[in-house]
Amino acid sequence: MSKIQKRNQSKNNDDDDMSIEEIHKQQDFELEKNVYNKNLFFTVSYDFIIYLGKFIYKSIKLIFKISGIYILWICLHYISSHLYIKFCVPSNIIGFLMSPFMTATPHCQGLRWVVYNAAGMINNMWIILGTWICSTILILNQNNSDSARS
Repeated sequence: MSKIQKRNQSKNNDDDDMSIEEIHKQQDFELEKNVYNKNLFFTVSYDFIIYLGKFIYKSIKLIFKISGIYILWICLHYISSHLYIKFCVPSNIIGFLMSPFMTATPHCQGLRWVVYNAAGMINNMWIILGTWICSTILILNQNNSDSARS
């Protein structure tokens, strides 16, 4: 007999020495290990999804706290512009003829006030945002130039 055949025969004898109960125990252990790994994967995935959801919720909440008043002004400007066109200057011949009289009505004056002031607030918002971006860029440039000198 060759060495390979002897080795295979001894291996087969070792397998025969293993009882059926031990084989079942080993299979059960491997099955439990696979189930544990799957549960661990789902637990980690679930925890990550919960963490991500909380992060997104907190980010949106912070954005609305910071920019909520500006979002309100943008909505007011959009809505009042469309309402002014609908109620104060309709796009037909009667609207054209009635527009000199409609401009003096309280609801048209109020809508015009909202459109004008909302536009001013939106302009201010862009100025503030541009100023913040420029100051942030300047601070970053200053920090980079200081670290380059060191």
